[in-house]
Amino acid sequence: MPDTAPPAATVVVSFRERWGFTEDVVKRLLAHTPPEVPVWVLDTGLPPAPRLALQALADAAPRLSIVPLPAGLWPQQARGAVAGRIGTPYAVFIDNDVLVQPGWLAALLDCAAATGAGIVGPLYLMGADEASEVVHMAGGQLDIQGEPPNRVMGESHRHLNRPLSSIQPPPQRAPCGFVEYHCLLMRREVFQDADVFDPDIVCVHEHIHASLRAQELGYATWLEPATRVLYLVQQPWRLDELPGLARRWSTQAADHSLRRFAQRWGVADDDRSFGVRRFVRYHVGKVSPLRPGLQTPDSAQRTLQPADLQQTPAGLLHQARQRGYPAAELQGLANGLLLALRLFNGGYRPCGRPFVNHAVGTASVLVHYGFEMRLVLAGLLHAAYTHAIPAHTPDGAKAAQQIMAALGPQTPVEHAVRAYTLRQKRYPLLLTQAPELLLASDAELLLLDVANEVDMLLSLEVATSGRQDLMPEPLLALTLDTCQRSGIPGLGQTLQAQRAGLKNLNYADRPTLRFHPQPGSFRLQPQGTVPMAGALDQTLAQLPFPA
Repeated sequence: MPDTAPPAATVVVSFRERWGFTEDVVKRLLAHTPPEVPVWVLDTGLPPAPRLALQALADAAPRLSIVPLPAGLWPQQARGAVAGRIGTPYAVFIDNDVLVQPGWLAALLDCAAATGAGIVGPLYLMGADEASEVVHMAGGQLDIQGEPPNRVMGESHRHLNRPLSSIQPPPQRAPCGFVEYHCLLMRREVFQDADVFDPDIVCVHEHIHASLRAQELGYATWLEPATRVLYLVQQPWRLDELPGLARRWSTQAADHSLRRFAQRWGVADDDRSFGVRRFVRYHVGKVSPLRPGLQTPDSAQRTLQPADLQQTPAGLLHQARQRGYPAAELQGLANGLLLALRLFNGGYRPCGRPFVNHAVGTASVLVHYGFEMRLVLAGLLHAAYTHAIPAHTPDGAKAAQQIMAALGPQTPVEHAVRAYTLRQKRYPLLLTQAPELLLASDAELLLLDVANEVDMLLSLEVATSGRQDLMPEPLLALTLDTCQRSGIPGLGQTLQAQRAGLKNLNYADRPTLRFHPQPGSFRLQPQGTVPMAGALDQTLAQLPFPA
């Protein structure tokens, strides 16, 4: 019986930014990779559940190895730690959120053998599932001009965000500037080089560094579009995954990596070469409620006091400036305040204060705890679909469309305001699931609700208006747990303290401020008061707004 041919490659799976997809990624690799090819999973902090699942797979498939490494190693450092152990002519480094297809490895190996490439990357698609044909990158474009140490580097993803079917002619096997560690094949002469896994280029541009170093060694980087992989970038995030995301894309680590990259390759360290800093900032902020750079133990733990609550536009802007929000976001907040004044003009809260004061107060709670500006604006405009002037036109669909246009169609702020408007339809499901399964988007709903209620309590609106619509106890328990899991226990403690204080007050012998028969917001009309709230939450649920 002939001996089995030695494997041509070793597949090395490393952490990218969350662990949840690892089991599915490894199952797919085992199913679609030749049986003689070893598959290594680098364990730099596997949580218990995926570790148990992977160990069960390894028990059934001996070629699968879980390689223990120090917890918290950066992916680049983890790859460098095992590179010397790889005995095959090639290695494939792949992230733990990328799915492969049948025959994926053969085409990469063929490209490397036929071209002599040092690094080969596939066609990267991205989306929530395998129905997606949106291109993430069909090879990277690299353009370096000038002389060290002031070279300017342009880099881009070819065909980013384009449907694959729209690219004519289709991508062909060809040299390119770089590929990414989502999935790439390296020959031994590259992955065993002492410099290719620079331990100080850990957060960004480690893939570009690899291609530049391979070029120094005499090896080009090639695109092989016959292999396609899917980057699971659009899967929803769980709240408990966000701390790992913030660490993985730390702005401090990105700055350190780029300084080292700039030094190594003689590139000027500015936005002409390193617009990737914007990616680092946006990538975390689009899913995390809190701005990492604004968080301190003191700010997270401290309970809000009445003097901390701002209820005027000028007060909110001053608070946000003092808190450390950048100038561009302060201008965006000023624009949001103007929109709030226009939408809520002439409205009053049940306690008699102008409605816009409540909108500002809700945003103020979020500013105090350092929320992302998209959520500060969502807090400021949270009542747009239910309390704005267009809500009282006979045509609900037209009114909803007008408000959506004012908020900005398909913007994060509009999405957050719409989700908040419909939150009561979502809450029953949240109360039936385990808290550790809570999605980050659902946590945002709960935290906006906390900010809304804290404003009503700190402003004495609840105490003086007689309203009884505070969060019911089951939802309150989930909300307090969410504040704790989000890393801002002070917000939950503020809500608890204010609700406890309300129970201790005796208003039985005092007049209640009620300017309208129902304890809700109102507008003044010549004939008296009219309810301010509309019923657009029902209309919203029926309209085919974009997701």
